[in-house]
Amino acid sequence: MESPERTANPQTEKLILWSCFLLLCTVVGFVYSTYQEEEDRLATMRLNEKAKEDTFNAIERQREQTARYIDRFTRDPEFVRDQARERLGVAEPGEVVIRLDGGAALAQPAPAPQAKPAPQR
Repeated sequence: MESPERTANPQTEKLILWSCFLLLCTVVGFVYSTYQEEEDRLATMRLNEKAKEDTFNAIERQREQTARYIDRFTRDPEFVRDQARERLGVAEPGEVVIRLDGGAALAQPAPAPQAKPAPQR
């Protein structure tokens, strides 16, 4: 049996194999880094979508509350009367309206007095 003649140098074959291995590692590294960047971008987009959805839900709740408020104004004359009294200070004939400016501050409890430390000798 005759062995086929080798025309390539064994060192050249090793060089080609190592070059292919390094090229493969470079391609895998590039693909992985691109994958990570896209995952980060996708996570950011999901957070933005969640924030927009939360904002939309808050606006929708506010719209529903405003619709109920308007409905109440159109259907309930007693509610209109109460709102006029509270917001505009309107009174029925014979009533006396007393308004306190800064009344919210008066509703707060007074701060507790702090004990003074005994003098040191």
